[in-house]
Amino acid sequence: MPTITPKGLTCHLVYAIFAAVLGMFQFGYNTGVINAPQSAIHDFITQMWLERYDEVIVSETLNLLSSIVVSIFAGGGMIGGFFGGFIANRCGRKRGLLLNNIIGIVGGALMGSTQVSESFEMLIIGRFLIGINCECEY
Repeated sequence: MPTITPKGLTCHLVYAIFAAVLGMFQFGYNTGVINAPQSAIHDFITQMWLERYDEVIVSETLNLLSSIVVSIFAGGGMIGGFFGGFIANRCGRKRGLLLNNIIGIVGGALMGSTQVSESFEMLIIGRFLIGINCECEY
């Protein structure tokens, strides 16, 4: 029977720790960051609504859209948590994480281009995809 000898801190171990911590950072950031710019999101939705429909948005609609922006992350997380194991078993752990990164990149690109494209729907879809991405990792 082979013996296991401790080797200390290796390059592969540091890389694995960094990847795990980075995934946790992304989850924590997307969970907490959306509450800080709430007024900016309200202003953005109000401005886009006015430009599209030539009328001021009703406060109930604004609150509904803002609530959707915040809560859709958890909805994506439920779906990601459900399919994460299936994808890992079907594609393998490494390929599953690589496919999951594609979802994260698309979600981040959608959220990043929300203001340029003048579409608050892209923010909602991007947060949904990031929710899937964050929960598929675990």
